Amino acid sequence: MVDKPPKTGHNVRYKGITVGKSPGDDRKENYEKEIRRHFSKIGFAYLAGSIVIYAVQFLAAMVGKKFVPAVMADANGSFIVLMLTMYGISMPFMGWLVSRVPAQKIEGRKMTAGQWIIAFLMCYGLMYAGNLIGTALTFGIGMVKGTGVDNPMVSTVMQLNPWVTFVIAVLIVPTAEELLFRKLLTERIVKYGELPAVLASGLFFGLFHGNLNQFSYAFLLGLFLGFIYVKTGKLRYTIGLHMAVNFIGSSLGTWMLRVTGYMDTMETLTKFLNTKDLTVLADLGNGIVGMFIFGSYASLILMMAGAGLILTWLNRKKFVCCAPEEKVASLGKKKAAVMIGNPGILLYGAFWIGIMIWQLLQ
Repeated sequence: MVDKPPKTGHNVRYKGITVGKSPGDDRKENYEKEIRRHFSKIGFAYLAGSIVIYAVQFLAAMVGKKFVPAVMADANGSFIVLMLTMYGISMPFMGWLVSRVPAQKIEGRKMTAGQWIIAFLMCYGLMYAGNLIGTALTFGIGMVKGTGVDNPMVSTVMQLNPWVTFVIAVLIVPTAEELLFRKLLTERIVKYGELPAVLASGLFFGLFHGNLNQFSYAFLLGLFLGFIYVKTGKLRYTIGLHMAVNFIGSSLGTWMLRVTGYMDTMETLTKFLNTKDLTVLADLGNGIVGMFIFGSYASLILMMAGAGLILTWLNRKKFVCCAPEEKVASLGKKKAAVMIGNPGILLYGAFWIGIMIWQLLQ
């Protein structure tokens, strides 16, 4: 008669072999499936919203060219139409999709004015460093492919009216993006740990910008703002930081370039260096004064960014995320694989990485 292993739902050693599963194993496996489903829903919500953004903007561009061609031919007009459809239609739809995923409210904590100012300097320093990294990466890629890689946002903003830039880039964009990538996103992940919530805030936000130039600084900015939000639970703090950073980077910077005539002066100097024609210098006019003013502004910005990076380094030990609940911690090294290795998250990442690669190849 052949011996049969015992019928049991528990791990039992039978002739040197472990048979059966313990109830704890079943609970752990079910919890892994729960996390995968939860993160996949989040990924699919952001993916669907991203696809809708492109579809609606394409439709808006086609309709605009047919019925209001003069508006779409103007840099300001076309930018306003595309941004209003994006932030007025597509992103609210994305927010609605994300809001359908269960969330956990983050407990609110106050920041003092001094803490907010320090946070702003750190925020700007990180963004400045990220911008340098992105510029270096795209410069290297441009050298390899033989043609430069343009930053689409810079070329766009330089054509816009300063007030259009201010209203959209400084007021509308930070408000919408902080709602989507801080409040709605982190509150749906924080129950699985503050660190995953912060990392998702940076990664989702960075990828959403759709080009390598902006990904680098948006990723670091998203990490920092995500950390601020999970620690304070106050959207007004991150919106304020985002507005301040965008004001300096998008609005004030381009305004200073125009007012000081810096670009025209540099073009004149480049022409002189290439031709050695002294008569070209007559075109400088007040350009030297403008260069001095812009140089002073740039120096102030550089010092501010440097101070922010120093503060970030000095406060590095304060960037501590609370440990996840025991059930999440029990997954051990599998946490990352469970949270990332699901269809929704992978497809969201693949979509935006594909967009970035396409942009680099242009």
